[in-house]
Amino acid sequence: MRRFRTGAALVATLAVVTACQSPSARSPHAGPSEPVVIPTSPAPTPTPAPASPSATPSAPTPAPTPTSCPLRVSTWSARSLAGAVLMAPARLDDLAAVEPAVASGLGGVVLFGSPAGDVRAQLLRLHAAAGAWPLLVASDEEGGGIQRLAALTGALPWPRDLAARGPDGVRAAARTMGRALRALTVRVDLAPVADLDAGPGPDATHPDGKRSFSADPATATADVLAFARGLLDAGIVPVVKHYPGLGTASANTDAAPAVTAPLRALQGRDLAPFAAAVRAGLPAVMTSNAVVPGLSPLPVSLSSAATALLRRQLGFRGVIITDSLSAEAISAAGFSLDAAAVRALAAGADAVIIGRGDTRSPGPLVAGVRAAIVAAVDAGRLPIARLREAVRRLAALMGTATC
Repeated sequence: MRRFRTGAALVATLAVVTACQSPSARSPHAGPSEPVVIPTSPAPTPTPAPASPSATPSAPTPAPTPTSCPLRVSTWSARSLAGAVLMAPARLDDLAAVEPAVASGLGGVVLFGSPAGDVRAQLLRLHAAAGAWPLLVASDEEGGGIQRLAALTGALPWPRDLAARGPDGVRAAARTMGRALRALTVRVDLAPVADLDAGPGPDATHPDGKRSFSADPATATADVLAFARGLLDAGIVPVVKHYPGLGTASANTDAAPAVTAPLRALQGRDLAPFAAAVRAGLPAVMTSNAVVPGLSPLPVSLSSAATALLRRQLGFRGVIITDSLSAEAISAAGFSLDAAAVRALAAGADAVIIGRGDTRSPGPLVAGVRAAIVAAVDAGRLPIARLREAVRRLAALMGTATC
């Protein structure tokens, strides 16, 4: 299992571009003539670099080799890049169903359903299928009713109830859960929820409810940072969501289009936990699929204005991941899944989540969206440089150097 960089070291990795040697092997992401080096030595950092996904936690780590380049992204085709920026559903009761897509270059999987069989062994097979690519194995482990792996990691209360323990207790709980996730080789937790809400839910009308730590900006901010730091303590990448805040949304975007309070209102309140997360150097943010009046007429995940606010005004340098683009809010805005994926990437997303929890055959879904992204590149509607930038950020998030 790979080791993770945590805290400031992990975030600093996002800006690293290292020199490369000539490739000696091909990655599953490479096209017919794309040589990509299998990482036989780690990136040049002061800390030990990742071992292969199938290695045991106690496996020795080779000494750093400054001239190595695990992933020669500069030579990848549009098809290879397009696969790497996609994250598709993987059912815990049938993880083998997504393995062909992973072997063909899918960048990440999002776990759904209930565990069945030896989950760690099945995930290790997915890591092995990804070859040189550091597969993003992600799960929604928020606590309460949103915790896919609770049977294996131990159940947490809803964030609203967890908040009663205070920031230290929140951090300790997230750390304990994170260690269990890491033991399973899960690398990314699509949590914590940084939205402000004290109302009912979650349900089809209310996206947050108990998923929110608090409606009070100061309380929510403290607990969001504590939860994220607990995950980082355990070597898990936290993803703060749903930027710029879903607490005022008119509906659950999975089930219907939704509108939040105007941007000016969010800036005075709901943005506070996200701004704090950026200042703290947290590595990843998930965008919402709601429309924010005064920001853009488009859902946030598809909005370049939303990206500009996050990158330029808040100063975020990490990875941007969309909420699922298969949500009803996206189709209600007039976008097919293919068109939404292209639009999100053009707007600045680094990874796009596609599919739903009940998607059992992700291969055709991945192939279709991937083809649409390649077609957009070929037609000049999506710069290939934008894809390379996204892939470099994703690899850096997982501690893998690119060139």
